[in-house]
Amino acid sequence: MPRLTNIDDVLFPVEEFPIFVSVRKESGEHRLSVPDKKAIVNMKNNRVLGVVSRGYRLVTNHQALDWAFQCCQTVFPETKPGEWEVKESDAPGTGGHCFIDIVHNSTALDFEFVAAESRPDAFGPFIRVTNSYNGLRALAFDIGFFRKVCKNGMILPESIIRFKFTHSQKDIGKTISFEVSQERLSKVKTSFNQYFKALRDCQVSRPEFDPLLCGVLKIRKPKKMKPQSTVANDWEALSQGIGVLCGRYAEELGENAYAVFNAMTEFASYPPQNRCVYRERHSFQRLAGDWLSKFSQECRKPDFNLSSYLEGLVKQDGNGDDASSGANNRRFT
Repeated sequence: MPRLTNIDDVLFPVEEFPIFVSVRKESGEHRLSVPDKKAIVNMKNNRVLGVVSRGYRLVTNHQALDWAFQCCQTVFPETKPGEWEVKESDAPGTGGHCFIDIVHNSTALDFEFVAAESRPDAFGPFIRVTNSYNGLRALAFDIGFFRKVCKNGMILPESIIRFKFTHSQKDIGKTISFEVSQERLSKVKTSFNQYFKALRDCQVSRPEFDPLLCGVLKIRKPKKMKPQSTVANDWEALSQGIGVLCGRYAEELGENAYAVFNAMTEFASYPPQNRCVYRERHSFQRLAGDWLSKFSQECRKPDFNLSSYLEGLVKQDGNGDDASSGANNRRFT
């Protein structure tokens, strides 16, 4: 099913409805209510998006988007509302959950992570709002950074500022508030600068680009693949596409881990339609962001060896789910 990538496609009206079950007995058919459950329905196509508990706090995508703009103003008080705009939206065809990215549209918030002689690598902030109608994802607002040259969105879970709320009446009232320390944001920007410098200083040969990207993003060659099959053809197309992508960044930014990272984030932001690609954009971006903070520390160790590191990636189990978990928090984490 095609994904919903137009903002208007995810702003459909939704309503809550009580749930009943039909029970057939000798005396006839009876309708019984399900008192502790309710259904969330897309009123545009009358599709049930989720069955949730009575205590579930419905937040429409439109309302979540309004709060995201409020988050932009709170985190970056020096900006004006008109300077932020919706840049990307992404949701499965069912519309059960969605991700919406808001970016700052001027150079006032450019973050100069890269030395002047190495530009034009201008980075700017974006805020991603996550919302769902099936109770499987919390309402969340993540601050990320994107490379403006090619609009590579990045989610960095270990260093990011995140606001997260469970869909409950207790956690979400009529409105929500965002609390953030500007000192914390300044430290985040400084740490990114250190991360990128470490990646630029880490040499990666061109033949190592592709396996490093695939290892980090958990892109695995199918184990059972018949020659000339549809899956085999898709894997060949995917491999060639990754090769072209990595080659372009190696030429543009040099043979280093920073170039590989930018190839990762472009792939993560625009994953191809391919049978061998199983994750969605948000998931890929979190993997890339998680790798940035970890690898930037790993590659600075005196005994670091890239060949050994790549062998470790191959041995890792790629079946884990990188969806966010853990306790929900009203403040940034």
